Amino acid sequence: MFAECCASHHKIVRGRGPKRHLRQYLVTALAMAAPVFLFAPVALLSQNTAKAAAPVIPGSAKIEHVVWIIQENHSYDNYFGTFPGADGIPPSTCLPKLPGASACVKPFHMPQGQPLLDLEHSWETAHAAYNSGTMDGFVWAEGSPYTMGYYDERDIPNYWKYARSYTLCDRFFSSEMTGSSPNHVFTVAAQSGEINNIGSLKQVENQLDDDDGFNFASIVRRFRGAGITWKYYVETQPLPPRGNANAQMAHMAYPNPKELTLWNPLPGFKGIRENPADMARLVPLQQYFADLKSGTLPQVSWIIPDFQDSEHPPEPLDQGMWYVTRVINALMQSPYWKNTVIVLTWDDYGGFYDHVPPPEVDAYGYGPRVPTIVISPYAKQHYVSHETYDFTSVLKFIEQRWNLQHLTARDDRANNMADVFDFDQPPASPLIIPIPAGIHSHLLPVHITYPPSVELPHQNGVRIQGTQAVPYIPPSPPAKQ
Repeated sequence: MFAECCASHHKIVRGRGPKRHLRQYLVTALAMAAPVFLFAPVALLSQNTAKAAAPVIPGSAKIEHVVWIIQENHSYDNYFGTFPGADGIPPSTCLPKLPGASACVKPFHMPQGQPLLDLEHSWETAHAAYNSGTMDGFVWAEGSPYTMGYYDERDIPNYWKYARSYTLCDRFFSSEMTGSSPNHVFTVAAQSGEINNIGSLKQVENQLDDDDGFNFASIVRRFRGAGITWKYYVETQPLPPRGNANAQMAHMAYPNPKELTLWNPLPGFKGIRENPADMARLVPLQQYFADLKSGTLPQVSWIIPDFQDSEHPPEPLDQGMWYVTRVINALMQSPYWKNTVIVLTWDDYGGFYDHVPPPEVDAYGYGPRVPTIVISPYAKQHYVSHETYDFTSVLKFIEQRWNLQHLTARDDRANNMADVFDFDQPPASPLIIPIPAGIHSHLLPVHITYPPSVELPHQNGVRIQGTQAVPYIPPSPPAKQ
């Protein structure tokens, strides 16, 4: 009731500018709400209050390094909906082509090379697909039957091997029912700051009506106080010769690790942006491989792909899968394997169908399930975890492992991922998957989205085109010769 009320209002005000409008609404709603609905406003209104340190998980001291690999835009059912022993696609599934229609689309194995276009995954589209928890609006909200396509072991064999060997989580939800940027902010701050998808610092400042950008704490602030080492590794490549790059895609395909993007929120925090020591920890992915060899891997790492290797449609899945395999192989072949946990996950559902209604924990989430595999000598072997998690669960594990204070009500109340570990088991062996020669990243030139089959709610009366995954940074005018 209260969460639905707030979520409905949020769709109207989201992206208007000053977030005080939403905060004032939550204060008013809180005054009228029954105590059972206090969670949502607590996450927003008491985020800066003092918080006690989380208790340490018994046995977790064996984990000295957390490596968090975050790929892009696939739902759990899209990747693991047919995985044995997990909560996958129900056999009777068939979603209507239009609201209330008898004609429907059944799940199908995705044809090779499809979809050629991106699927919508904005706030409006995600909520229309969710359809008050019935999870039956995907086809008409996404405007494409490809939302019902799924992949399996034939398409992503390495991911299925990791899932069979270590722990697959079948109730791991995205943190917010929307696209990339808010969910990536959740991975560092346990909240999103009430933003839409953003691709530049100026857009963050405009949306928050704050020249400082994000003015709340990230977990980096906790690391400073506790002496925890960290790095944010961003895959990037040299810009091609002038005129050979898609100007709209350059910001994502050839990112600068020290600049804010859809998938790198840390430069949006003034405290990080103005701290040279923090900015020095935003580095190209090449540094990750160097750190493994030199013995300088930090205690906590995020690893973010460039667009080519992200698995974001329409980029090839196998290209992203082999990129991830290279990252995992390098760690497994290093001395760090014995005391590291790798969390491999995807940032949002990407427009793809998932049948499990996300729990309503507050006005923003959860969002649809995303694939998540936990890989470690101490991850339970050949195991499917049915515990409910989201991105703040990873933060909570980090907080409990290093006895840090939580950031918001979200990570405070999240499950801590203890179910995926067995610290008494004999350490599991690494799974080295040989990488074929001749695998190279390349960027597909087309990136547009399907329109919805029906009119969806608008923001301020103006429809947002697609997911804004590309056109955040307008093409630069040609240089004068």
